[in-house]
Amino acid sequence: MSRLARSVFLTAVLTASAVVVAALPAGAQTREGLLLTGKASVSDTGNTTFLTTGMVEQATPPPPGGGGPRAEGLGIGAKIGPLFTSYDAAACDGCFNTSTGWEGGIWFGGNRGGRVGVMGEILYAQKKAEQANITGTTLQYLEIPILLRINIGSRSRNGISVYGLAGPVFDINLKAKQGNLDVKSNYESLDLGVLFGGGIEITRFLVEGRFNKGLRNVLKSGGGLISDIKTQSFAVLFGVRFN
Repeated sequence: MSRLARSVFLTAVLTASAVVVAALPAGAQTREGLLLTGKASVSDTGNTTFLTTGMVEQATPPPPGGGGPRAEGLGIGAKIGPLFTSYDAAACDGCFNTSTGWEGGIWFGGNRGGRVGVMGEILYAQKKAEQANITGTTLQYLEIPILLRINIGSRSRNGISVYGLAGPVFDINLKAKQGNLDVKSNYESLDLGVLFGGGIEITRFLVEGRFNKGLRNVLKSGGGLISDIKTQSFAVLFGVRFN
């Protein structure tokens, strides 16, 4: 075995040993721990049963009402739900009807174990624009929100938490169709919006509502009657936490 291989192997063994020791309950890591807490006698430390005693002492059930260990690590999950979209047109108030599409994707972060966190999402969003007696347009976006999340309630994955969301949203135009006609060239490639919302997370399942207000004109100027429209949408999303 080469010197480099031996060094890597030794480092791996030491790291694994440190992880195992750190994972033991505090009272079971040393014999003195149980002696100080009065859970073992001197004769008990002559065998390995003091380790089991320490583990049993630590394995107390969480209190009712959503207790348990604080959530740790990078949270990640998925969400999906209906998306209700309408458009604001500067030159034509009320020209567009509210239409139903959908959005879904993955989310990560949020700091469930703390009070304040940052959450990112990568979503596919289908937004529809409909006018009376005119074939509707379907816009497909890659939506990337970067959100501040405020958590209220249990910090455990086994409990109940209510949270608020706020932050910018970047919408990348993937496709635009009016019937079977490709009209992507008539729309801007990027939309910028601001999102506000909130939700409730029960153990690993969540439900949230969110409003996304577009800030940019998504229609390229073409000399038509309507030359300045902005999107606004409301979504109801259902999700699950994987970690």
